[in-house]
Amino acid sequence: MTRPGEALYAGRLLWLTGLAIAAPTLAGCGGGSPEGASRTEAAAPAPGDTAAMYAAQLTESLGGRDAWNQTRYLSFRWIVERDGQVVANREHSWDRYDGRYRVASEQDGTSYLLLFNVNEIDAHPELGKVPAGRAWMGGVELSEAARDSALRRGYGAFINDMYWALMPFKWEDPGVHLAYQGARTLSDGKEYATVHLTFDQGLGTTEDQYWGFLDESGRMAAWQHHLGRSEAPGDVIWWSDWRQVGDIQFAMTRVLDGGDRFIYFEDVAVAETVPEGRFDPPTR
Repeated sequence: MTRPGEALYAGRLLWLTGLAIAAPTLAGCGGGSPEGASRTEAAAPAPGDTAAMYAAQLTESLGGRDAWNQTRYLSFRWIVERDGQVVANREHSWDRYDGRYRVASEQDGTSYLLLFNVNEIDAHPELGKVPAGRAWMGGVELSEAARDSALRRGYGAFINDMYWALMPFKWEDPGVHLAYQGARTLSDGKEYATVHLTFDQGLGTTEDQYWGFLDESGRMAAWQHHLGRSEAPGDVIWWSDWRQVGDIQFAMTRVLDGGDRFIYFEDVAVAETVPEGRFDPPTR
C-alpha cells in the first residue's frame, strides 16, 4: 500500500487574498499548516509521561491510529460565518496517500477550481511555496503567473483549512512536543486536562503554540493558540458537534468562547479508496 507523505505541520493562519477565495480576517483566531499526511505508528508513552498518555487517549477517542492511517480520502466544505453572513465556502478533497488535492469555490458568480499535489512543492522566487498543478477561473484554465499565484493561494487554503479540521489527529506526529499543564477550568465551569503543543524548528511557524483541552472521555473539547506575532493567546475555541464519519470521529463546528459558531464543516466524507474521477481536470 502506498504510504501518505510527510507530517501535517502546525503554523499560522494565512490570510488568503486574491482569486476571490479569500478567508476572512478572524481576529484572535489562528489556523495551522498541514503540509502532507502521515502514516505513523506512535511510540508507546514513556512511564510517567502524562502528556503522551493524554495524546494516546485522544487518538483512541478519534477512532484509533489504524482507522486514521486507513483513511485515504477526505473531503469537506469549510465554511466561515462573520456577523451572521457566510464569507467563505471552500470545497476540499484530498488523497492522503498520493498527495492529490482539489479545492473549489465560487465568488460573485465566478467558479474557481485548483488541482495540485501537496507533496510536489516548488520554491517560487516571489511567491514562496507553489505546488505542481493546474488552475481554472470561470471554466478557463490559467497559465504562467496567474496559474502560479492561484496555486499558491490554493496551497494556503489547504494549509489553513486542514489544520482547523484535523489538528487533534496530529498530536503524535514527529516534531510535535507535548507538555501536560494540569487541569484548567474553562468558561463552562468544567475542568479539562490541558496539553501544551510546541513544534520543532522548520515545522511551519515554530513560535506558535497551542493548548488542547481534553474532556473526561479523552476527546478534545477546545483549543487555544498563541500566534508568534501576537502579544497574548487568542480566544478559547470550542470543537463541538462530534460525529462518526467512516471509522473516525470528526468535529463539525468551531465556536468562539461565549459566541456564535464561526467555522463549520459540511459534506464531510472519508473513505479507504478515492472516488473515481475526483481529481480529474474539467472536460471542457
